[in-house]
Amino acid sequence: MISTDAFAQEIRALTDTAFAVSYLILGNRADCEDAMSEAILRAYEGRDKLKRWDSFRAWFLRILRNEAYTLLRKRRRLTPVEELPEEAAPEGDSACRLDLRSALRQLPENQRISLLLQQEGYDLGEIAEITDAPVGTVKSRISRAKKALRAILEEEYNGKQAI
Repeated sequence: MISTDAFAQEIRALTDTAFAVSYLILGNRADCEDAMSEAILRAYEGRDKLKRWDSFRAWFLRILRNEAYTLLRKRRRLTPVEELPEEAAPEGDSACRLDLRSALRQLPENQRISLLLQQEGYDLGEIAEITDAPVGTVKSRISRAKKALRAILEEEYNGKQAI
């Protein structure tokens, strides 16, 4: 079984990626924190079930993804999507980052998550395990996401040039 210190060290190393993944699913900080807390608790309680230590990252992010989807389902039952407040962009973000965030929101969720995980340094096998999809599907999602982002950003940029 993994020691408490080793578990905590791994969780700290995954914090930024975990937050980004849960934010892509949930869209607001409070829900992300709830999902992350629940995922950490579930992972800690189930750490003896982890067979290979080198798969910890994928194992934990899969637990987190499942927790985020569970929270999303609960939230959707309680609050109509139209009534959910739009979270303001963090202060100091440049217009370029806002354009990219806006473009990312237009992608299907599975493409956003696959692309984010690739940018965070996960290999295709790990992404496939986290997203519960075959490696070929992950490759296609990433390719489509990049192509769609390029088209969205070019269209947005050309629209601003015309103004």
